[in-house]
Amino acid sequence: MRLQVLPALPLHQACSRAEGARKASHGFGRDKALACLDGVTFLERAVKLLRKLNLEPVVMTSREREHSFLNCRIEKDLIPNCGPIGGLYTACLTFPNTSLLVLTCDMPALTTFVLETLLNQHDRQSLVTLFCTSGNQTQPFPGLYESRLSGSIKKEAIEKNKFSMHDFLSTVPEKKLIRSEFSSNFFFNINTKEDMKSWTPSFKI
Repeated sequence: MRLQVLPALPLHQACSRAEGARKASHGFGRDKALACLDGVTFLERAVKLLRKLNLEPVVMTSREREHSFLNCRIEKDLIPNCGPIGGLYTACLTFPNTSLLVLTCDMPALTTFVLETLLNQHDRQSLVTLFCTSGNQTQPFPGLYESRLSGSIKKEAIEKNKFSMHDFLSTVPEKKLIRSEFSSNFFFNINTKEDMKSWTPSFKI
Protein backbone atom coordinates (compact mmCIF):
# COMPACT_ATOMS: atom_id res chain seq x y z
CA MET A 1 0.00 0.00 0.00
CA ARG A 2 2.98 2.33 0.36
CA LEU A 3 4.04 3.77 -2.95
CA GLN A 4 7.21 5.63 -3.85
CA VAL A 5 5.59 8.56 -5.55
CA LEU A 6 8.29 11.20 -5.21
CA PRO A 7 11.93 10.71 -4.26
CA ALA A 8 11.55 13.18 -1.37
CA LEU A 9 8.43 11.42 -0.11
CA PRO A 10 9.02 7.67 -0.03
CA LEU A 11 5.90 6.88 1.99
CA HIS A 12 2.64 8.12 0.58
CA GLN A 13 -0.80 6.74 1.18
CA ALA A 14 -3.75 8.29 -0.56
CA CYS A 15 -6.97 8.52 1.40
CA SER A 16 -10.34 9.80 0.31
CA ARG A 17 -13.08 10.75 2.74
CA ALA A 18 -16.35 9.15 1.73
CA GLU A 19 -18.21 12.07 3.27
CA GLY A 20 -17.28 15.70 3.11
CA ALA A 21 -19.30 16.88 6.10
CA ARG A 22 -22.05 14.96 7.87
CA LYS A 23 -24.33 17.98 8.12
CA ALA A 24 -23.80 18.66 4.45
CA SER A 25 -24.80 15.11 3.55
CA HIS A 26 -27.99 15.48 5.58
CA GLY A 27 -28.73 18.77 3.83
CA PHE A 28 -28.10 17.10 0.50
CA GLY A 29 -31.03 14.78 1.16
CA ARG A 30 -29.18 11.55 0.38
CA ASP A 31 -25.75 10.00 0.53
CA LYS A 32 -23.66 12.72 -1.06
CA ALA A 33 -20.68 10.45 -1.71
CA LEU A 34 -22.77 8.37 -4.10
CA ALA A 35 -24.46 11.30 -5.84
CA CYS A 36 -23.59 11.62 -9.52
CA LEU A 37 -22.10 14.57 -11.36
CA ASP A 38 -21.72 14.17 -15.12
CA GLY A 39 -22.60 10.50 -14.71
CA VAL A 40 -19.83 9.78 -12.17
CA THR A 41 -20.26 9.57 -8.39
CA PHE A 42 -18.36 11.99 -6.21
CA LEU A 43 -16.50 9.09 -4.67
CA GLU A 44 -15.46 7.65 -8.03
CA ARG A 45 -14.13 11.05 -9.09
CA ALA A 46 -11.91 11.25 -6.00
CA VAL A 47 -10.62 7.69 -6.46
CA LYS A 48 -9.92 8.32 -10.15
CA LEU A 49 -8.01 11.49 -9.32
CA LEU A 50 -5.75 9.68 -6.86
CA ARG A 51 -5.08 6.86 -9.30
CA LYS A 52 -3.97 9.38 -11.92
CA LEU A 53 -1.19 10.27 -9.47
CA ASN A 54 -0.24 6.56 -9.26
CA LEU A 55 -1.47 6.50 -5.67
CA GLU A 56 -3.48 3.61 -4.28
CA PRO A 57 -6.69 5.06 -2.85
CA VAL A 58 -8.22 4.06 0.46
CA VAL A 59 -11.74 5.22 1.27
CA MET A 60 -12.39 6.12 4.89
CA THR A 61 -16.06 5.96 5.85
CA SER A 62 -18.32 5.84 8.87
CA ARG A 63 -21.22 4.24 7.06
CA GLU A 64 -22.04 0.74 5.95
CA ARG A 65 -22.11 0.90 2.18
CA GLU A 66 -21.53 -1.25 -0.87
CA HIS A 67 -18.22 0.00 -2.26
CA SER A 68 -17.12 -2.95 -4.38
CA PHE A 69 -17.59 -0.88 -7.55
CA LEU A 70 -14.60 1.25 -6.51
CA ASN A 71 -12.15 -1.68 -6.51
CA CYS A 72 -10.12 -0.16 -3.69
CA ARG A 73 -9.52 -0.64 0.01
CA ILE A 74 -12.24 0.55 2.40
CA GLU A 75 -11.64 1.37 6.07
CA LYS A 76 -14.44 2.09 8.53
CA ASP A 77 -13.95 4.82 11.14
CA LEU A 78 -12.59 3.39 14.38
CA ILE A 79 -14.58 5.96 16.35
CA PRO A 80 -17.96 6.82 14.80
CA ASN A 81 -19.73 10.17 14.66
CA CYS A 82 -16.59 12.30 14.66
CA GLY A 83 -16.92 13.72 11.15
CA PRO A 84 -13.91 14.03 8.82
CA ILE A 85 -11.53 14.18 11.77
CA GLY A 86 -12.61 10.65 12.69
CA GLY A 87 -11.59 9.46 9.24
CA LEU A 88 -8.24 11.22 9.55
CA TYR A 89 -7.66 9.61 12.96
CA THR A 90 -8.47 6.18 11.53
CA ALA A 91 -6.12 6.72 8.60
CA CYS A 92 -3.28 7.79 10.91
CA LEU A 93 -3.63 4.65 13.04
CA THR A 94 -4.11 2.37 10.04
CA PHE A 95 -0.98 3.61 8.23
CA PRO A 96 1.73 4.45 10.81
CA ASN A 97 4.90 6.27 9.75
CA THR A 98 3.19 7.45 6.60
CA SER A 99 2.48 10.70 4.79
CA LEU A 100 -1.23 10.80 4.00
CA LEU A 101 -2.70 12.70 1.08
CA VAL A 102 -6.26 13.30 2.22
CA LEU A 103 -9.13 14.75 0.22
CA THR A 104 -12.88 14.81 0.46
CA CYS A 105 -15.07 13.53 -2.32
CA ASP A 106 -17.20 16.66 -2.66
CA MET A 107 -14.62 18.93 -4.33
CA PRO A 108 -15.13 17.98 -7.99
CA ALA A 109 -12.90 20.71 -9.46
CA LEU A 110 -9.68 19.37 -7.91
CA THR A 111 -7.07 18.36 -10.47
CA THR A 112 -3.88 16.31 -10.45
CA PHE A 113 -1.90 19.53 -10.89
CA VAL A 114 -3.33 20.99 -7.67
CA LEU A 115 -2.49 17.81 -5.76
CA GLU A 116 1.00 17.54 -7.30
CA THR A 117 1.69 21.10 -6.13
CA LEU A 118 0.78 20.04 -2.60
CA LEU A 119 2.90 16.89 -2.79
CA ASN A 120 5.94 18.77 -4.08
CA GLN A 121 5.80 21.27 -1.22
CA HIS A 122 5.54 18.77 1.61
CA ASP A 123 8.44 17.78 3.82
CA ARG A 124 8.14 15.24 6.59
CA GLN A 125 9.37 17.68 9.22
CA SER A 126 5.99 19.35 8.88
CA LEU A 127 3.07 17.52 10.43
CA VAL A 128 0.65 19.09 7.97
CA THR A 129 0.93 20.79 4.58
CA LEU A 130 -2.11 22.75 3.39
CA PHE A 131 -3.19 25.41 0.94
CA CYS A 132 -3.93 28.89 2.23
CA THR A 133 -6.32 30.79 -0.03
CA SER A 134 -7.17 34.48 -0.31
CA GLY A 135 -8.13 36.04 2.99
CA ASN A 136 -5.67 33.71 4.77
CA GLN A 137 -8.27 30.95 4.88
CA THR A 138 -6.70 27.56 5.50
CA GLN A 139 -8.04 24.67 3.42
CA PRO A 140 -8.07 21.46 5.54
CA PHE A 141 -8.59 19.43 2.37
CA PRO A 142 -6.84 18.47 0.24
CA GLY A 143 -3.95 18.16 2.65
CA LEU A 144 -0.80 16.22 3.48
CA TYR A 145 -0.96 14.80 7.00
CA GLU A 146 1.72 12.86 8.84
CA SER A 147 0.25 9.84 10.60
CA ARG A 148 2.13 10.65 13.80
CA LEU A 149 -0.63 13.22 14.34
CA SER A 150 -2.86 10.46 15.74
CA GLY A 151 -1.99 11.24 19.37
CA SER A 152 -2.77 14.93 18.93
CA ILE A 153 -6.06 14.19 17.18
CA LYS A 154 -7.14 11.97 20.04
CA LYS A 155 -6.08 14.45 22.73
CA GLU A 156 -7.15 17.74 21.15
CA ALA A 157 -10.23 16.67 19.22
CA ILE A 158 -11.76 13.30 20.05
CA GLU A 159 -11.33 13.36 23.84
CA LYS A 160 -12.63 16.94 23.96
CA ASN A 161 -15.51 16.27 21.55
CA LYS A 162 -14.22 19.04 19.29
CA PHE A 163 -14.55 17.80 15.74
CA SER A 164 -13.88 20.96 13.75
CA MET A 165 -10.88 20.52 11.45
CA HIS A 166 -10.08 24.22 11.67
CA ASP A 167 -10.09 24.10 15.48
CA PHE A 168 -7.81 21.08 15.48
CA LEU A 169 -5.40 22.59 12.97
CA SER A 170 -5.05 25.67 15.18
CA THR A 171 -3.43 23.37 17.78
CA VAL A 172 -0.82 21.98 15.35
CA PRO A 173 2.39 24.05 15.46
CA GLU A 174 4.37 22.21 12.78
CA LYS A 175 2.27 22.98 9.74
CA LYS A 176 3.29 24.30 6.37
CA LEU A 177 0.91 26.64 4.60
CA ILE A 178 1.21 27.14 0.86
CA ARG A 179 -0.10 30.40 -0.52
CA SER A 180 -2.46 29.18 -3.21
CA GLU A 181 -2.25 30.76 -6.65
CA PHE A 182 -5.16 28.65 -7.84
CA SER A 183 -8.65 29.96 -8.43
CA SER A 184 -11.03 29.39 -5.54
CA ASN A 185 -13.06 27.31 -8.01
CA PHE A 186 -10.61 24.47 -7.49
CA PHE A 187 -11.66 24.23 -3.85
CA PHE A 188 -15.39 24.59 -4.47
CA ASN A 189 -17.27 22.32 -2.09
CA ILE A 190 -20.67 20.91 -3.05
CA ASN A 191 -22.85 20.75 0.06
CA THR A 192 -26.36 21.03 -1.35
CA LYS A 193 -28.36 20.11 -4.41
CA GLU A 194 -28.41 23.81 -5.26
CA ASP A 195 -24.59 23.83 -5.26
CA MET A 196 -24.62 20.95 -7.72
CA LYS A 197 -27.07 22.69 -10.04
CA SER A 198 -25.11 25.95 -10.00
CA TRP A 199 -21.67 24.41 -10.46
CA THR A 200 -20.39 24.58 -14.02
CA PRO A 201 -17.51 22.15 -14.55
CA SER A 202 -14.48 24.07 -15.76
CA PHE A 203 -12.02 21.26 -15.22
CA LYS A 204 -11.99 17.57 -16.14
CA ILE A 205 -9.99 14.88 -14.36
